[in-house]
Amino acid sequence: MKTLFLFIPHYVFTSDLLHTNFIKSLSEKYRVVVFGPVSSSNYYQSSNVEYISREAEYPKFWLLFTKTLRLSFVREFDNLEYLKLRRKQKINMNWQRYLLRGISWLLPRSLTTASFFTKLETWLLPNSESFQKYVKKYRPSIVLTCTPGFNNLEAEAIILAKKNGIPTASINSSWDNYTSNSVQFRRTDYLICWNEVMKKEAIKIHRYPESRVFVSGTYRFDHHFQPHGKEPTREEFLFSKGLDPALKTLWLCTVPPNTYPPQYGVWKEIVRMRESGELAQNVNLFFRIHPNDEAEYYKEYQGLKNIHVELAGHTKEKAPGSGQKIEMDEKDLDNLRHSFQYTDININFRSSLNLESSIYDQPCIDLALENYRERYWVDWYIPLVESGGLKLVSTEEELRKAINDYLKNPKLDSSGRKKIFDDYIGFRDGLSYQRSVDAISKIVTLI
Repeated sequence: MKTLFLFIPHYVFTSDLLHTNFIKSLSEKYRVVVFGPVSSSNYYQSSNVEYISREAEYPKFWLLFTKTLRLSFVREFDNLEYLKLRRKQKINMNWQRYLLRGISWLLPRSLTTASFFTKLETWLLPNSESFQKYVKKYRPSIVLTCTPGFNNLEAEAIILAKKNGIPTASINSSWDNYTSNSVQFRRTDYLICWNEVMKKEAIKIHRYPESRVFVSGTYRFDHHFQPHGKEPTREEFLFSKGLDPALKTLWLCTVPPNTYPPQYGVWKEIVRMRESGELAQNVNLFFRIHPNDEAEYYKEYQGLKNIHVELAGHTKEKAPGSGQKIEMDEKDLDNLRHSFQYTDININFRSSLNLESSIYDQPCIDLALENYRERYWVDWYIPLVESGGLKLVSTEEELRKAINDYLKNPKLDSSGRKKIFDDYIGFRDGLSYQRSVDAISKIVTLI
């Protein structure tokens, strides 16, 4: 039986890969050695799966390349809307990066590509004795990462694999990653994508041969389509949250504090609208706190009538090299599914939850108050806005109107949501994990 190395950097990906059918299906065909913030007692158990706790061995090296050199010197993706926005709004720019950015214009274009920096990293990164010991012990056929090196652990895994002559594949990049994280691309030999949109980006933007790009669907969405046992009714679910089943429910999905700082004022405004009777009808308010948001901001709402506040998953110790501390297990995935089923309007800031909402034809309102509308003009989000499947609101009046319009007619913009589903999700069989395992098997036969 062949052995695969699987590097998982944080709990978003343990949720996707170790709390779904993916790891079970993969381990039925291969011996899988999983590296990352993992404990063998917490995840799927099999004689073919071994869990090894590991973090990046050279964090200062990656701090230099990821946070300074690549951001300053890589120019091949300057035409992407997201990078234009970053430069225009001076996001994460300091005097050192400005200075290095100026120097980059004096260099040949061949030295300002992500591929050049991957070669440079491969040349400069010291080989790892511990990694080599694992290679000697297990003799892996391939190194699998979730993304093409967008964080320290995965970047190191890809570069060390290259130094030791082991093929690589990225198998679980999110829908925005090929554009938003383009400068951090450490090119793997193969890619497995969520959808055809990402496949086209891989071929056009990152110049992958079509034969090395596969489409699986999204493992984290499989649970929406798979058969389940006895399910709670809408009344039972809302009662369990302390909410009134006689009312419709606004699902308020938060983001990290630095992503959209005005959100805290917006949530208060929605509460005020409800209390003052400005909404078309009385509603429940259901807060879902993002894994990297701070729960303390929401203490003021706890205990208020028909308001429920909860974390997106359960709390764990912070993953090494990451602020991530929330993981979703099978019960959390069930809770997420029921939340989509039994809430009525999803309100968020530029979230992938809009993709999942399309599964349920759930109306979505995207927040752009306080001059944040421009933040939606990014490569991965432009198609969603242009689909007509969501409402982008820039003022309190637009927010109030959007809520009231959807309360009165939840089927409004339904055709746009169908387009979002067709373009970004596509599959309704709950077998994305199996397509991914099949793609991995095909890759293993090719190497």
